[in-house]
Amino acid sequence: MTIIARLHDGARIETVIEGRFTIESDQPPPIGEDKAPSPFDVFLASVAACTGYFAQRYCRKWKLPHEGIEVVLEPVWGERHALQEIRMKLVVPPGFPAEHREGLLRNASYCPVKKVLESPPPVELVLAESPSSP
Repeated sequence: MTIIARLHDGARIETVIEGRFTIESDQPPPIGEDKAPSPFDVFLASVAACTGYFAQRYCRKWKLPHEGIEVVLEPVWGERHALQEIRMKLVVPPGFPAEHREGLLRNASYCPVKKVLESPPPVELVLAESPSSP
């Protein structure tokens, strides 16, 4: 998998995933124009979306309706705007079967994005020069 982030004017970044999907990001003023979520917001959204996907998989497996289920993510910030904790709630609609609530929560917690945060891999950053144009 290859993901390429291209820098544009202001604080706008265009990130292309495998040449198939594009995610725009920006920063709030005065740094950017706030025309897209910040990269960190996209990161947090991926945790919520992944958690929701694993809840949805549970519902599909047990042939349960997943309409009305929500993942509510609230970051907790510490000093100097450092992420201190990620709090999530898996909200089910009234009438969701009681006998499936524990299984739904357990399956939602299998999200690999969440697991990477719990046991982070090393992250390498190197400097490379782009090939010159003819």
